[in-house]
Amino acid sequence: GLAAAAASPLLRPRRAGAGAYDPTTASAVLRAGGGTLGGIGYVQMTGLAKIVGDTYPKVKITVVPGGWIGNIPRTDKGELDIGSTTLVMTRLAAQKKGAFTADYLNVRSMLAVQDANYYVAVARKDFPAATVGEIVRKKLPARLATLAKGNATEWIWRTAFEEMGASWEDLEKWGGKMNHVDWANAVSLVKDGHADAILAVATGKIGWLTELSTSRDLKALQWDDDLREDIIRKYGFLRGVYPAGSFRGQEAAVACPTDSGVFVVRADLEAPVVYACVKALAEHEGKFQAHHDSLKGFKASALPKTGGAFPLHAGAADYYRERGWA
Repeated sequence: GLAAAAASPLLRPRRAGAGAYDPTTASAVLRAGGGTLGGIGYVQMTGLAKIVGDTYPKVKITVVPGGWIGNIPRTDKGELDIGSTTLVMTRLAAQKKGAFTADYLNVRSMLAVQDANYYVAVARKDFPAATVGEIVRKKLPARLATLAKGNATEWIWRTAFEEMGASWEDLEKWGGKMNHVDWANAVSLVKDGHADAILAVATGKIGWLTELSTSRDLKALQWDDDLREDIIRKYGFLRGVYPAGSFRGQEAAVACPTDSGVFVVRADLEAPVVYACVKALAEHEGKFQAHHDSLKGFKASALPKTGGAFPLHAGAADYYRERGWA
């Protein structure tokens, strides 16, 4: 009851100026959904898990594979305590648009990752198209690869094809094929000559793409202006430019729909535990920046900039207010 709550070291008010909670007393075993193995969300979540575990050893975070779409309902149901998703996915979820159809009342925002996730198609150098739209206009028998059905990356590329009046089934009618695989298998398919292009999401110098470009000559396909702007307008993606030189042989920058990472948590996760997680990350800004190339622009003071689709978790909000960030 109330007496027990008052006696708890996690909930007991601290002295003035000491912070809302004592994070050294926070204790939890948490399950965190990253992205696909080897992908951006998975790598970034392992960074959070390591920094939190090193700082507050009683908060143990196990990272499991997940996806930017599926992590939201999984967090809502309590299958996950923390989930990697994105700014755009949280907005679509809150609006019940795109791949989302339910209310997610048990989901709260925890922090903004502040990376740039570029949706870019990477093809063999000799692939007979310069833009994404040419695949459909020419009805090319293209052998493509992307992530599993229902993943955010697969969803945006399927949606782009639908905007052009085409589908994965049409691709097969033209003599092509869509392979739904993880990044490692997509790389193998292109290396072995069984796929022509990967419909991807990339950020910074992502490992699988760096590896592939060292063994095969590649190019990035441009987005047709009308298709790119249609996707941005309808679904709220950000405008970004995938820089030239992001992988060996990439000569031209690519204007493309872009997104940015957000970590969400269960609304009913104990506030002191969430407080400890964001405090650990905020106080080890440099370690998180160094964890992956995509995080080099991370700033602790921008942690609260999650876009507002889901309210901030109380534990995160308490810490951000203490620092004058929210």
